[in-house]
Amino acid sequence: MKKILIYIFALISLAGCISNDIPYPVLEPSITALDVEGAVNVEIDNTNRCVIVHMTETSDLRKVNIKSVEYAHEITTSSKSVTGIHDLSRSPLLFDLTTYDDYDWRILAVRDVERYFTVNGQIGSAWIDDVNHRVILNVGKDADLQNIKVTSVKLGPKDGLSIYEPMLDDLIGAEIDMTEEYLIKVTAFDEVEDWYVYAEVVESSVSLGKVNIWTTEAYVNSTGVAGMDNGFRYRKSGAEAWTDVNQEDITADGGSFEAHITGLEPDTSYEVMAYCGEDMTDPVEFTTAPATQLPNSGFEYVSKVKGANYYKFYDPDCGVEEGIHMFWGSGNGEGSEGVDGSANLGIVITTIDQVNKIEGKQSVCAQTSQMVGMLAAGNLFAGQFAGLVGTEGGKVNFGRPWDTRPKALKLYCKYSTGKMDVINRAPAGVKLTKDDYDRAQIKVALGTWSYRQYGGTPDSPVLINTTDEKTFVDFNTDKSTIANGDLVINHDGYSINSGEKVTEMTDKWIEYTIPLNYHDMELKPTHIIISCAASQFGDYFSGCSSSKLWLDAFELIY
Repeated sequence: MKKILIYIFALISLAGCISNDIPYPVLEPSITALDVEGAVNVEIDNTNRCVIVHMTETSDLRKVNIKSVEYAHEITTSSKSVTGIHDLSRSPLLFDLTTYDDYDWRILAVRDVERYFTVNGQIGSAWIDDVNHRVILNVGKDADLQNIKVTSVKLGPKDGLSIYEPMLDDLIGAEIDMTEEYLIKVTAFDEVEDWYVYAEVVESSVSLGKVNIWTTEAYVNSTGVAGMDNGFRYRKSGAEAWTDVNQEDITADGGSFEAHITGLEPDTSYEVMAYCGEDMTDPVEFTTAPATQLPNSGFEYVSKVKGANYYKFYDPDCGVEEGIHMFWGSGNGEGSEGVDGSANLGIVITTIDQVNKIEGKQSVCAQTSQMVGMLAAGNLFAGQFAGLVGTEGGKVNFGRPWDTRPKALKLYCKYSTGKMDVINRAPAGVKLTKDDYDRAQIKVALGTWSYRQYGGTPDSPVLINTTDEKTFVDFNTDKSTIANGDLVINHDGYSINSGEKVTEMTDKWIEYTIPLNYHDMELKPTHIIISCAASQFGDYFSGCSSSKLWLDAFELIY
């Protein structure tokens, strides 16, 4: 017994000598939301632990009211109160966020002020340096720098919040000496800024800028002398005659000009030039983009999945380029040839119909079904099914490589539905009842989605997991989306499409056009996403289990 007690005491003594060197988990705190009174936009950079709050130009940065802040982790604590009224006019709000370690954070406020400065004979727009408070103007070689007439000035906040020295009434319309820098003092919110204005003489009165090339149109810009005869001419490469761009298609901002050239032919070479009075630029050649169409857009090329009685929407043996590769996918999956989908659970949700069609020999029919109380929405999409998530949902890699910029998607649809008989979940702010009719939805988007960021593959970059709402993408606000359009078809034949309604009943095929709203007119896409669902809330497993959506004759409009 004595030996046993000695052994136990030895173990206790040894345990007391063991150091606890298990590291705390690395859990960097992050801010998910910041509500600031009067903010135009809030940029949260969790990587650099910084928040930039963009305020209106009439906001007093000495009294920034942070109403609330939300963190990603409940255990996050702050070294000082973030909410409340802070003076962010001269320095950011500095504070520490703590999980297992301390992390330095800062909140900056920026007043977004519209600024401009114009003079007679100005070439192009003024370059305004907000940081160093400089204005640089270009004027022609014949300008009299000792007598430059000022036509407009705005360097501080609007609505009478800025005091200028010299006063605006004395400055606008006056002829000032610009042989050296010209000083203007601007006072707002008890802060004084010294603005220095410079004039630089340029030899040429006109220059042609970048050409933004589309398929049947192009946007071109130039700088010229404000008030003179400024414009653009274009022609097909090799042609003799030039065509003047109509003045109503040209917009001017001081000495900067932009033209919208329309009516061009796809995949065709053109030349464009700018002029200012008698001066002209050298012609610049450009080639319009091709009017590329979606492959297998009439769904004529399909083939049976090996060992199964349902279809995949391409045919490797058809011998036609647009039909031999997979572009379209569905929730059916690919059975023994690839990823399992709804068909492996005994539900075929997308098939072909050789009776109901617009062109060719067949159309696609997406039919919503249910099994054991779970809803499987009939669907068709540009992309590839990525697998089932048990019996609760599925994953889809959306998107296909694409580099042209269409203006709209035209297609034919026929829709049959009823009241919702399966309701599981709904998006935030949406309440669904069994008195509600199901609706079909078609989405189209162009973007530059990276598969590394969005979880998909290089060809189909956006991974959506229907059981995880954090993977859902709102194309209206998504930063990688260049353009998007949306069509919702109601049970009575009405469609929600940019405020327009189609009134034909759903026992007929209806032609729809989905306009694309471009968020960025300069950037070119890398991929296109098209998603068609017989049940709008199918991702939430809610809808009518007998909804059918027929699809045919897709066409991109350029």
